[in-house]
Amino acid sequence: MTAKPTRPARPTDIAPIVIASDNSFAHAYGSVAEMLSEKDIGAKSQGALEFFDLAGRRLAPVLSDGWELEGLVATLDDPDPELVQARLQAVIQHVRDYIRRNPDVVADSGLSVEAALEALPQIGGGTLAQDAAQFPGGEPLGGGMRLMTQGGWFHNSLHAAGWTH
Repeated sequence: MTAKPTRPARPTDIAPIVIASDNSFAHAYGSVAEMLSEKDIGAKSQGALEFFDLAGRRLAPVLSDGWELEGLVATLDDPDPELVQARLQAVIQHVRDYIRRNPDVVADSGLSVEAALEALPQIGGGTLAQDAAQFPGGEPLGGGMRLMTQGGWFHNSLHAAGWTH
């Protein structure tokens, strides 16, 4: 059951995690505004997108009259960080399988398939926020360093695996 949206989340209210409904892709954002600034969010995704916050609460999209995403609102569902972590782990497994089938996706970064697979994020060893920080766009952890940066091999592999099933 979801709450009827009363207002979209303000740009600094939520740090959303976006996961493809088939677990083929995930992306973390520091804010709703950052997410909305990407006009093509999910454009190449093969299916629906689902939204969560860092507590593991499902978020419902708020759409404009023209059916454009303009915000997110928390649902009445109880937070389930373990579920979201399991979904993120499924995304990592999808990327792992994709890299094995398409080694050229990491070759341009100078990585062997084995090195890339070894470097994939480990999900579930900490909090959901720590796990989300390992995905492109994730909030920086201590020291202000992002673990996975836009344009890096994992970011590119994640997009490639999410676009190709």
